Amino acid sequence: MGTEENGTDIIIPVCNGYRSTRTLLEAVYRHTDLPFHLFVVDNASGDETADLDKIYTRDITVIRNRRDRGWSGAADQAIESGRNPNVVLMQGGVEVSTGWLGNLLAFLDTHPRIGAVAPLGSGADDRQGVDRVRERLARQIPVFRTEDLHERNRILKYHFHRAGILVEGPLDFFCVLLKRRTLDTVGPLANGTGETGDGYCRRLRRAGYVLGLALDTYVLHHADPAPQAASRRGRNQGTYL
Repeated sequence: MGTEENGTDIIIPVCNGYRSTRTLLEAVYRHTDLPFHLFVVDNASGDETADLDKIYTRDITVIRNRRDRGWSGAADQAIESGRNPNVVLMQGGVEVSTGWLGNLLAFLDTHPRIGAVAPLGSGADDRQGVDRVRERLARQIPVFRTEDLHERNRILKYHFHRAGILVEGPLDFFCVLLKRRTLDTVGPLANGTGETGDGYCRRLRRAGYVLGLALDTYVLHHADPAPQAASRRGRNQGTYL
């Protein structure tokens, strides 16, 4: 496992999410435009998740846990194992489109005080859901006449290529990009307080960082089919899909 100058460790903690994780991995392999290494952290799944590295053999590491360490604890494991200068934290149930990583990184690199960048999402309940962002923060986002993921990204690229906005509230952690040096400064996600992604965003702000949304990047974020998992862990801490 090498380190690329502009490389990214893409981290996916998962528990019993074999199908949605495969969908995410297929999209990452097909649509990622920069060097990356995948870390799938299997939190004691009872399905085939632990065997994903038998299907995918390029740029992937599967970390197997005998007990469920939670989303944040599993993410910290992979962060410690990785070496690339950029880190994406993801959940299963996400689908990405062409250029997603390059777009996020371009906005993150516009200023060293930007601590984390997320895409627009599809979820009606997500704070960065495209309809909520259009209504509350960026009325210039066009109203889509298509449900196609890739066509929506083409439209956004036309209007907002490599552009984004800063946000005052926290980010939902279903897909978020940070610099490794930022994570080193702020500390691990699982700091013993049981905080959610909201708490980590507060820690980022206390460390002097701001948070951003990339307006040229839209991802599908499917609803959680296992609500009992969501109630245990909390939506922002990392719901397993």
